[in-house]
This record gives sequence, C-alpha cells and structure tokens, in this order.
Amino acid sequence: MSRTTLIIRNDIRRRLKAPMATILFLVIPLAMTALIGMIFDPGSGNETQLPPIKLLLVDHDKGLASKFLIGAFDQQEIKDMFQVTLVDAAAGEKLMKKGKASAMLVIPEHFSDDLAEQKVSALEVVKNPSEEFLPGVAEEFARTMAVGLSAIAQIFADELKVIKSASKLELKDISIAQMTPFLEMAKVKIIALQSYLSPLLLQLKTSTTAKPPKGTGAAAQPKSFNIFSYIMPGMLIMFLLFIIEAFMREIQNERADGKIRRMMFSPLSTRELIMARLFSGWLLGVLVCSLAMVVGSLLFGIDWGNSLLVFLLVAVSCFWCAAFFGMLNAFFKNKNQAGAFSSPIILGFAAFGGSMLPLEQIPQGMRWLGQFTVNNWFITGCREIMDGRIPYGPFFVLTISGLVFAGVAMVALQRRLSA
Repeated sequence: MSRTTLIIRNDIRRRLKAPMATILFLVIPLAMTALIGMIFDPGSGNETQLPPIKLLLVDHDKGLASKFLIGAFDQQEIKDMFQVTLVDAAAGEKLMKKGKASAMLVIPEHFSDDLAEQKVSALEVVKNPSEEFLPGVAEEFARTMAVGLSAIAQIFADELKVIKSASKLELKDISIAQMTPFLEMAKVKIIALQSYLSPLLLQLKTSTTAKPPKGTGAAAQPKSFNIFSYIMPGMLIMFLLFIIEAFMREIQNERADGKIRRMMFSPLSTRELIMARLFSGWLLGVLVCSLAMVVGSLLFGIDWGNSLLVFLLVAVSCFWCAAFFGMLNAFFKNKNQAGAFSSPIILGFAAFGGSMLPLEQIPQGMRWLGQFTVNNWFITGCREIMDGRIPYGPFFVLTISGLVFAGVAMVALQRRLSA
C-alpha cells in the first residue's frame, strides 16, 4: 500500500470517527430543500395553488352598481380564488378583529348614484394585519374592479343617467319611445368597443414537439415540474463547499500542531501529502454529494437524469472545490484566517451562483459574477442533465479551472509546508 493511499485511508477513518459535522452539513440542505419546497408547492400535485382568500363584503349601497360588483364574484374563476361572505358592517368588523378573514370590501352608500352622476366614489378595503400576501391580492383585485367600473361608468354616462331616472319610475310611466334612442346609442358604443378589443393584439400560442426523442416509439411525454429538483442542486453545492472547506482547513491544524513537520521526517514527501489531501477532500465530497442525491431521489422523487453524467458532474465539482480550497489554504497563515476568509467566499458564491436566489432572478447587471462560481456551473449542469442534455460547458469550465487551482495548490502548498 502506497504512502498516499495510507494517508487517504487515515483521513477517511478520522472523519468516520467524528462524523457529526459532516452529517449536519448533509442534513441541512435536505431540510432546507424540504422546507422551501413545501412552502412553494404545498399541494399534493405539481401545481402551486393559493388558498381561497376569505373576503367579507359589506354593501351599504344596495343599488344596481353594487349588485353588478357583487355578481362579479359569482364567476367561476373568481369563486375559485375568493371565498366571499356577505355581512353587515358590525359583523364584518367583529370578524376582522378576530382574524377570520383576509380582507373586507366595503361598498359605500350612494355608490350607484355617484357612478351615474360621474361623481368620485371609493371602495374601501380593510386588510387583516396578521397576514401579508393574501390581503394584498384582495386589494389589487378590488383596485382592478374599480378601474373597470370607472371605465364603464364614463363610457356609458348618458345611459346610466337614463337608467337611474327610469329606476325611480313605475313601469307604466316608462316610455319605450323615449328609451329607444339611448338604447341605440348604447348599442353603437358596445359595437365600437368590440371593434377595439377584438381581435386581441396579444394571443397565446401553444405547441408540442413533433419529433419524439431517439429510441422512443411515441411522442415523449413532458416531465412534470418537481420544485424540489429545482431547489436541491443549489442547496447541495452550497453546503458541499462548507464540507470540503472544513476538511481542507485541517492542513492548517496539522501545520499548527506540528503534525506535518513530524510526517516530513518519514519518507513521505510534501508532494505526496498534498496529493493525498486533495484526493481525500475530493473523495469525501463525492461520497457526501452522492448520498445526498440518493436521499433526494427517495424523499422528494427527484429524477437526476443520466447516472453517469451526474456522477461525472459531481466528480468534477468536488475536484474543483478541493483544489480551490487547497489553493486558498496555501495563502492563509493559520486556521483562524482561513475560516474568516472562506465563509464569506462561500456565501458570495451562494448569493451570485444561484444557491440563495434562482439564476433567472439574479439582476442582469450581476449575473456575470455567477460565471466565476462553482455553484452556477453545478446548478446549470444538473438542469441540463435533467433535461436530457450533456453539460459540455460545466464539464469544461470546472475541469480546466480545477486543474489550474490544483496546480497552483501543489506549488504554493509545497512552499508553505516546507517553510
């Protein structure tokens, strides 16, 4: 057995004897993936749905416009979004104080008359302060309804005045002949509106791939979106950085307590020692990452794609991490300095590389910074493999830059350990 192999075996044994730190860094990304995934995908299916918004409705007007507004909530699409309860003002205030609804919409007195007379009126939305998101949805919906009603009132101002006057008369006093010109005018306006709004300038076009993938006899079925597979790669690479960094920092501990100096009295060379440390860090990363991916498949149903490509991506990513932190430790004087600099670097990688924020949501002006992080390339590689593609870019970048870091680490660490 070679001296390098003995060092690698002893490193792995030492980690197995005190595995708590490694286990913790393994459990945290799984727990965070589960937590974030359940927040954004709470249902049993693959579609994210909002819970029905409990909305109280108080009608002080009892007029035509208020009935029109209340009737809008009977549309099926809106009924799926809002759970509406008609209450009086006193009951509504009590329910809001008890937190029994997300919001309360109050239709003011003379609402219909004010619209007919082109007077300014205001719908009141009372929001539940204990909730953050759902009351805002109710407020924006009410705002949209107000804009629509205001537009209708302005377009059909003359007709509304006639309807208001007619509503105060008895049926026998209403003259059809007098109403006909206004009905004709309303007809012209409706036709004009149809010409403005139809056809729509923006339409939705959907299509499916015509050609099935090679090797299949039928058209391929699209994969259902798994939010956990979208989250876990970013969480995994972030904590993988912490695991490998902590392992590579052992070089500083061994240097401080004189262990490396004692090892140098043996036939072992500094080159062999550094190669063993880099390989040990790489092997530990591969084992932890592979185990986490298997657990992710079992717990969250993640389909990582081609197993060979996934293993190669994990291998080159872990090699990059070991080489990078091996190089950094060559420039640190002690373990405290290494810890003080390494943690901000890892967090910076996570922030700009897509672990903390999806790559698509990183501001365009800062997105270029992600190209210098292993997080970006690992996440991109995972997505490409899941989509059935070969991640040539991540393979090339991580392999070439990892070899550069490893070369610098070999030279710089030999000088540091020989000093």
